[in-house]
Parts: sequence; C-alpha cells; structure tokens
Amino acid sequence: MIRVFLLDDHEVVRRGVAALLESEDDIEVIGEAGTAESAIARIPALEPDVAVLDVRLPDGSGVDVCREVRSRMPGLACLMLTSFADDDALFDAVMAGASGYVLKQIHGSDLVGAVRTVASGQSLLDPQTTAAMLQRLRDQAA
Repeated sequence: MIRVFLLDDHEVVRRGVAALLESEDDIEVIGEAGTAESAIARIPALEPDVAVLDVRLPDGSGVDVCREVRSRMPGLACLMLTSFADDDALFDAVMAGASGYVLKQIHGSDLVGAVRTVASGQSLLDPQTTAAMLQRLRDQAA
C-alpha cells in the first residue's frame, strides 16, 4: 500500500486528488494540509511514502516543504503538483530533492501513475518541463 500525504491550499483540489487516488486499491491518502506550516508539522508524524505538494502556497512553497521534510525523512518521495510551468520552481524542486514534478493539467490516470512511479524510487518530470530543465542544466554547464 502506498501511503500518500496531500498539500494544496485549495480544498477542492485536495478532495479531488484524494478521491482519485483512493479509488485505487494500492493507494491510501493518510493526511492532508492546506498550508506549508501544517504540512511540515504533520508529514513526519504520519510517515507517508509519497507527499504530493502544491508548489505555490499562501505561507510558503511546496519546494520549501519538500526540502524541510526530506531533511528529516530522506526516503520520502515528493511529487510536486502545480498549475504553473515555472522553470525556476522546477529547478528549485529538483535541487530540494523532489522525485517528480507534474502540472495540474495532467490526466487523472497519469497522476496515479506518477504517484506509483515516485513511490517505487524512480523520478518523473512532466514531459513539457523536461526540455526546459535539460536546457537550464546545459546553460549552467557552459
């Protein structure tokens, strides 16, 4: 069973993602939060396998949450879920230890697959953002 924690400041998004994930036999949503502060407090206590984190939050960012909780739980897979194709946020998320980065426009079945992918220890970047990340790495190396 894959244990998932959800962080999004929009309750409707959390409910929708939770319903989608919980319809799967191998995934259980064990907790959720609407703020970075709450997520940082709750994630270590609940010990999920995967944290699905919104990038932009009213009191911080999912990237900061990823960095903070992974410093305490290095085995936690963080999957960033965002509405914005933001190269800087993508780069920061990868540097913070995120295992995956997908846009909220993703199909439901693809989101379920993304959770399974990062839970298995693999990495996943939204195809739309992969090219931008690779170009940024090439530019930095040059």
